[in-house]
Amino acid sequence: MLKIEIKTPLMAECALVGIKELAKSFEISVETLANLDDSVKAILEMKVENAENLIQKLPELCIGFKISKTTAKVLLKEHPCLIAPVFLRSGALITKMRVEDSELIWSIVCDDESFLKLMEALESAEIEYEIIYKGRLESEDTITLREEEILKIALQKGFFDYPRKIRLEELAKQLGMAPSTLSEIMRRGQKKILQKFFE
Repeated sequence: MLKIEIKTPLMAECALVGIKELAKSFEISVETLANLDDSVKAILEMKVENAENLIQKLPELCIGFKISKTTAKVLLKEHPCLIAPVFLRSGALITKMRVEDSELIWSIVCDDESFLKLMEALESAEIEYEIIYKGRLESEDTITLREEEILKIALQKGFFDYPRKIRLEELAKQLGMAPSTLSEIMRRGQKKILQKFFE
């Protein structure tokens, strides 16, 4: 079983664009997501700074209720979506989504066959994408090739030197990714290395 993170553009018509304008930062866990032809219906759990404020200002195609001060459940009614149906038709399960600038990071779980179908489907639908993480669910404690490659480049560029020879933002620019994405990949890799070292 594979655990994958894929980055795609955040389409202008996506409901998450409206939610992004309401909440400076948020994390979305997908509880249920159904494919209805080329639209989706979903129940999302959202972690935000102020759940009450979010619920009062949700876009028309959303219904929400507050769970706690920082958590809301949101029903996304039938919403036209170009990307989610491609994931679902391939057999992948969407577990989380997060918005970074004008991009959407999808966390999915699938088997090898579904992954190959997904790659073909994304290509044939001409959807821009980047795989930012791919690993086996049973081996999450093992450093991935991507994490190893990025940590090696960071080491060579002097990111871990004192004082630093390169800042995170500059390194991210050279690698063609958002600083937050780079930071997350590096932290994940460093944690795995430290866990192995201290075992």
